[in-house]
Amino acid sequence: MKRILSIFIFIIASTAVYSDVLSETVATVNLIKPEMITSTQVQQEIDAYNKQLAMNGLPQQKISKKDMLENMISSILLLQAAERDGVKVSGADLQKVIDAQMKSVETQVRRKITLEQFKGIVQKQTDMSWDEYLKNLKEQIIKQTYVTQKKKDIFTSIKPPTEKEIERRYQDNATKFVSPEYIRASMIFISTLNKNSQEKTALKQKIDEVYKKLKNGEISFDDAVLNYSTDETVKYKGGDIGYIRRDDKNLRASLGDSFFNKLFELKVNEISPVLSSNTGYHIVKITEKRAPKVLALNDSVNPGNSLTVHDFLKTGIYQEREQEALKKALAEVIKELKSEAEITIF
Repeated sequence: MKRILSIFIFIIASTAVYSDVLSETVATVNLIKPEMITSTQVQQEIDAYNKQLAMNGLPQQKISKKDMLENMISSILLLQAAERDGVKVSGADLQKVIDAQMKSVETQVRRKITLEQFKGIVQKQTDMSWDEYLKNLKEQIIKQTYVTQKKKDIFTSIKPPTEKEIERRYQDNATKFVSPEYIRASMIFISTLNKNSQEKTALKQKIDEVYKKLKNGEISFDDAVLNYSTDETVKYKGGDIGYIRRDDKNLRASLGDSFFNKLFELKVNEISPVLSSNTGYHIVKITEKRAPKVLALNDSVNPGNSLTVHDFLKTGIYQEREQEALKKALAEVIKELKSEAEITIF
């Protein structure tokens, strides 16, 4: 899915509540308390579903009102069953999921983000307010927790893939495991974010002076990073920002095409002149270059990361089995709850 927040799987459509007293009631659900579903609610869920697909650059999928209604009934049943059986999500549990999501975003944008920045990403990519997002997320965790607790035997019976299965998956997809061109860079960086034109001019003069000192041998690159760089996360490790891949669209968009392209034109150990990006001024030293190649089974998926292709495939196959188990468990739980509840479809 082409979205940053792609780490949490919604197991079933959430049911929103709307004040549409003139809308026709199309179903009632009662496991521990009666709840109505209206025709307007069904259509709003379909619209919201297709809007989310469009926001993530995905084609709309034809989902019928009947199918969406079934999803909404199932959602109500799961939430009511969880309430009946005392399944709750603590603030700490919710925070763990949010922390994991923020970490995933940081991995993709290659920098630390604040909670406020994460909230902005959430609003942009889900079209929800932060409170709406938290409510929706909490409901998804409750539903998934309920299903996994009810059907523990299904999940404990999941078998990890064998070495033969991993090797076969690799052989079937070997040409897809291609490592793109990588560079590793160290930078002296002075941020210009939230600076006016006068302040930017002063900062440009400052980094020009730093570059002049480097060229004249008055200061080493490492010392220049320590004394002048404003990036606190890397200034104490020689300005090393790690590996950058040629096809990193997020980083390219963040820094700007011109700056990004110049990085890959530099030679190893060459110190660049002062370069300007969307975020500030840089003096860059390329410390390593890696050409594109087809990865072997025991190669690392990304340089500087211990995850191998073997590990990636093993995890992927297991996750596929978890999803199949979840699908089976969900179907069984919904069938059982429907037999207990009073459901009327008009």
